[in-house]
Amino acid sequence: MFEVETAWLERLLREYTPDEVSPLLNIGSSTSHFREVTQPWTERILFARLRQRGIRVIHLDTREGPGIDIRADILAAADLPKIKALGAKSVLCCNVLEHVRDPTALARICLDVVGPGGYVFVTAPFSYPYHRDPIDTMLRPSPEAVAELFLPARMLKGEIIDVGLSYRDEVRRRPWILFRHITRFPFPFIGFKRWQRSMAKLYWLFHNYRVTAAVLRVESQ
Repeated sequence: MFEVETAWLERLLREYTPDEVSPLLNIGSSTSHFREVTQPWTERILFARLRQRGIRVIHLDTREGPGIDIRADILAAADLPKIKALGAKSVLCCNVLEHVRDPTALARICLDVVGPGGYVFVTAPFSYPYHRDPIDTMLRPSPEAVAELFLPARMLKGEIIDVGLSYRDEVRRRPWILFRHITRFPFPFIGFKRWQRSMAKLYWLFHNYRVTAAVLRVESQ
């Protein structure tokens, strides 16, 4: 998550009491090292403040590691009973939708996990380059597309956030990466898809990355 994206989520979660959103299940959490060192703002701005408010966060990932509370694949039918047994009242589904082959299935399972009255907090890239983790389907949904994906839940809020960063920030730190694009430019016939992605990335030299962020509520029966 970007720092601006993290702050947006924290401000939004402040509007809900612990009884409304705790436990909160963080899907695709990665390790504590990732949250505290690689992206330290996620711990400082979001997770530390949630804990201070008495909101229990359960970190879920498909692998084991420090800071991962439960190893499970939320898309695997065999793992779903133990995930539902956690009793999550809300789910963080942040930058996951573009990395699964069936985002509709993931959305449906998120709603099933929290049940009626539960909340799903979603972020996804809206304008961002191709990035594998381990795949990128290039899903870049608008808030309206997220709302449709998570039907019949009701979207309470949806925005497109300018995160204030772009590929030019990476180039400033490592200017030599521009040579990759220069050397690839004359040779589209050597791996055309990789060439396309390399050329497309230059768009973000002049445009900031943007993220779709939304909160949805599963209506009570």
